[in-house]
Amino acid sequence: MKKWKNIVLIVVVVIYFPIIFSFVSVGKSQLVCGEIVPAICDSVENRFINSEEITDIALEKYPGILGRKISDVNCEDMEVFFRKHPAIESCEVYFTYGGALHIDISQREPMLRIFEGNSSYYLDTKGNKMPLFKNHTAHTLVANGHLNKLDSRDDLIMISQAIINDSFLKAQIEQVYVNDKGEFILVPRVGDHLIDFGGIDRMENKFRNLKALYKSGWDSREWNLYKRVNLKYKGQVVCTKA
Repeated sequence: MKKWKNIVLIVVVVIYFPIIFSFVSVGKSQLVCGEIVPAICDSVENRFINSEEITDIALEKYPGILGRKISDVNCEDMEVFFRKHPAIESCEVYFTYGGALHIDISQREPMLRIFEGNSSYYLDTKGNKMPLFKNHTAHTLVANGHLNKLDSRDDLIMISQAIINDSFLKAQIEQVYVNDKGEFILVPRVGDHLIDFGGIDRMENKFRNLKALYKSGWDSREWNLYKRVNLKYKGQVVCTKA
C-alpha cells in the first residue's frame, strides 16, 4: 500500500508542476510593464545622476515601454545601454511581480580631479577618465602643474590611490602638484608648508615618515612655522622654517 501511495504521489507531482508552470508562463507572457522603479545603490556622496534622470533616459531610449509586455523587453540590452553612461559603473535591470521594471545602478567613484591647460576632468578609482557633470561637483583630490613632465600617468594614479586609501592622508592632503622636473609636490589642508615628495620611489616609506612627522614630530602650534617638508632623502625628513 505504501508503495502505491508513493507512486501516486510521484504521478501527481509530475502532472501538477508542469500545469502550474504553464499557467505561470502564460500569465507572465501577458504581463505588461506598469512602472519604472529606478534606484541609486552606491554612496550618497556622489550625485552625478538621480532617479528622475534614470527614468527619463529609459523612456527616451525605449519609448512605449510602459504598457509593453514584459516578455518583449530585453533587460540585458537595457543594462548594456545604461553602462555606457559616463556616470554609471554598473547596472542591473529586472522585473518584479506585478510588472515593475527595476533599474538599479551604481555610479562611478571619482578619485582625482585633473586641471590640465584649459580642460578639467576626473579620474575614477580605476584610473579611467571621467567627465565633469553640471549638476554635481565631487570633492576629490586635485592634481595640476606640469603633468606632461611625468614619466607615466600611472605614477599620478599610484600616489593618488595611496593618499585616498589612507584615512589620515586623505584628510590632510588636498592637492598634488607636478613641478617642471616631473616631481610631486603635495599641498596639505592644514599648515602653510609644501611637501617635496619627489618621485614614487620609496613611496610607502615617504608617507610613513610624513605621518610620523605630523603625529609625533610636530606640535600642532609648529605646523605654520615651516615652509617646506622634504621627503626625498632616504631615511630622513628635512624641514625648512619660513
